[in-house]
Amino acid sequence: MGWSMSETSLATALRNGIAWNTINAIFSQSAGFVIFLVLARMLEPAVFGAVALSAVIADFIANDGRYAGMDAILQRGDFDKKSLNAAFISLSLVASPFALFLVMAGPLIAGFENAPLVGYYMPIFGLLLLFTPWLSVMDALIMRELGFKTFAKRNMISTLAGGIAGITLAFSPLAIWALPAQRIVSTMAVVVFEFRHTGWLPGRHTKKGACREILRRFLPLWMVAAINISMQRAAVLFFGIRFDGATVGLFRAADRISESLQNPLVSPLFALWFPLMSKVRGNLAAEREVFTAIIRTAAFVTLPAFTGLIVVADDAVALLLPSSYAGVAPILRAVAITSLMIPIVWFNPIAMNALGLNRMSLQYSIIVALTCIGALVVIPTSTPGAAILVMSSPALVYGVIGNVLLLRRLNLQAKVHYMGLAPAAAAALAMGVVVYYVQATAMVGMQSSFRLAISASLGMVIYFGWLTCFSRSWMIERIQLLRGQGR
Repeated sequence: MGWSMSETSLATALRNGIAWNTINAIFSQSAGFVIFLVLARMLEPAVFGAVALSAVIADFIANDGRYAGMDAILQRGDFDKKSLNAAFISLSLVASPFALFLVMAGPLIAGFENAPLVGYYMPIFGLLLLFTPWLSVMDALIMRELGFKTFAKRNMISTLAGGIAGITLAFSPLAIWALPAQRIVSTMAVVVFEFRHTGWLPGRHTKKGACREILRRFLPLWMVAAINISMQRAAVLFFGIRFDGATVGLFRAADRISESLQNPLVSPLFALWFPLMSKVRGNLAAEREVFTAIIRTAAFVTLPAFTGLIVVADDAVALLLPSSYAGVAPILRAVAITSLMIPIVWFNPIAMNALGLNRMSLQYSIIVALTCIGALVVIPTSTPGAAILVMSSPALVYGVIGNVLLLRRLNLQAKVHYMGLAPAAAAALAMGVVVYYVQATAMVGMQSSFRLAISASLGMVIYFGWLTCFSRSWMIERIQLLRGQGR
């Protein structure tokens, strides 16, 4: 399907996608955090532990598998009844064995871990997986029409419905069922919402070869997600081995602060790739426009954010965490440094997948993961911050290689591509240098909260001031794009 500018402009699609994805991310995180705080006051840690243990495998299917299924359907691009039936059946062939395993393994794992609640929770989570293929198909039908607003409304409703159910049970004699009820009600809310929106029901008749084609696309997409998750968990495990449990805790705290900045800025952009590329597939000029717009927008919003976090890491930690977490600051600074690679490194796998280069994306992800973990294991480091930088260094090299492969596919010149990122990089660098100098000379001894507020305000003035002076047209283009004005 080619891109029809008469129906929906690329600028408007990007604006709507970024706006609604950002609203979705902010609402989901804030509402989820409030619900967690309420439930945490009423439930014992053992209940949360039982849910976490029960959900390890289920979440891998319910979250990563579900969206990989949606992406596979969007990538294939056939939405007739028989093709959608084939997608449902093929995805059910993946989800059903996992559901059966969780139902049967729950009591066994409960006995092995001496956690009786797992024996009840895990089978429930397993049965919920049977809805995943249906949801994948309905997700694809919604995103086929670039339904970012619909997705946001769906997530808001399901978050609130699940939270109300969980909190209600938490204040009752059935408190141990609060967290499973939250998940059940949330899932059912999504099912009902999406069915009312799409009206789609699975059938028996399929198109010949469609099941095999869906699985051929689905498995690499799913494996890329699995590699990314495994890489994160391997890093945490190795931190625990090389350092100690307290350092792992500091690392997780730094990661949570960084994620609170990453998710609203980066997640909305990640969610644009497949829906937009599915609309412009086969139109090389439009594919280039989507690629360039997303990457430059990522540079525009992430480079100043994480440059600023590098400079204000000490004040941010002092303001947000107790003094016992002072060791988080250098780790947070290292995490922020690696996040400066977002426009070059982070989008390569999903961009490859969105362009139909699934095998290349899988091979790329495997090589990057093995090299980064290998560097962490082999190269000795004395501090957690150094370990993070060592682990991430190979990713920058592979990021450039991945960029070259994508630019070749899109027939884009590397010089033009990187010059398109230069305005944000130069402005962020100027911002960081000036704010650091002002902090060191004029804000010594100032209270952390005031220094943080002044630094953030000064940083914004310098960043946008620099762009206004030296890259005004580039900045206006980015702002117009985000506002849905122009192409």
